[in-house]
Amino acid sequence: MNGAHAGHQRNCTHDRQNRLRTCTILDQSDHNFIKLKQVLHGEIERVSVPPMERIEFVAKVKQVFDGLPGQIRVAAGFVLDNPQDVALLSMREQARRAGVPPATMTRFAQHLGLAGYDEVRAIHADAIREKPEAYGGRAQNLVRRHREVGVAAVSAEMAAHLAGHLSDLGGPSRTAQLIDMAQDLIAARRIFCLGHRSSFPAAFQFNYLLSFFDDRSILLNAGGGIGHPAILNAGPGDALLAICYTPAAKQVVETVAFARRQGVRILAITDSETNPIGRMADRTVLVSSRSLSFFDTITPAFAACEILVALVAGLHPGDVPAAVARTEEKLWELGVWWNPDDPLPPSTPDAGTPDGEPH
Repeated sequence: MNGAHAGHQRNCTHDRQNRLRTCTILDQSDHNFIKLKQVLHGEIERVSVPPMERIEFVAKVKQVFDGLPGQIRVAAGFVLDNPQDVALLSMREQARRAGVPPATMTRFAQHLGLAGYDEVRAIHADAIREKPEAYGGRAQNLVRRHREVGVAAVSAEMAAHLAGHLSDLGGPSRTAQLIDMAQDLIAARRIFCLGHRSSFPAAFQFNYLLSFFDDRSILLNAGGGIGHPAILNAGPGDALLAICYTPAAKQVVETVAFARRQGVRILAITDSETNPIGRMADRTVLVSSRSLSFFDTITPAFAACEILVALVAGLHPGDVPAAVARTEEKLWELGVWWNPDDPLPPSTPDAGTPDGEPH
């Protein structure tokens, strides 16, 4: 009796285990079925993918541009040249203006790995929303910041902000851009240096430092409104290093376009791949122009130029140390620098006149 009872218990336990496994399988099947329904109805949450920024988007388009099929290349050209229209106009209107069927705009987006053209428009809309504030508004923010934290804190914040920009130049992507550009400069027959307004000092610095060991550099200076006659005979084999921020100086844009038509290789140091210089450039080093003050900072562009000179010096086939020593000796001979052994010139008011006023 006890044995029969024990056998009955084992059977019951076995049955319960079977039923439990069956229920588990059914539950899992129900779960899978519900999940399948969610997928079919588009209700399942997608994996979050960070949106592509416009700088990254333009760089990707430029990278594949030459290999795009005919009409898709026309669409790509329209997108590069008309960023505001891309953000604001319908896809059909953009296609009409580009002279291609609307489906071509979709195929262009898919060529870049995007789901559709709406993603292209969203990238450009986000960039427009992030458009830098006008100088007047930035000046108001600066004055308000002074009132909030005081002059010492503003000074410290600006120094930290600039240090962050310089640190970005040491990152892997920027380092690769700088090395590639330095190799282009080494290969060039002549190197034209261009920058207007606040960018001019950076172009001047690059040209000045390079001239210590390399005589291929030519600074383009439009003083007196004469334009840039030095570049008129430039052509294939030459390189133009253009430093330009957004908004781009009109004469810089026109000079770069002229040089590109002549077959000159365009090397740009700029804050955006999407400004006119970035779009025309064969090679770009991106530097930030963001400042906590009302002006765009030129410090990162200066640093990029000085890094480039150091890289070119290291890659240069000539005897760079000997060339630098010769240049330094000649500059001393020309009296360019003040000799520390010479007495200082008079700098105090004339004792014979009241308050130092001239006779």
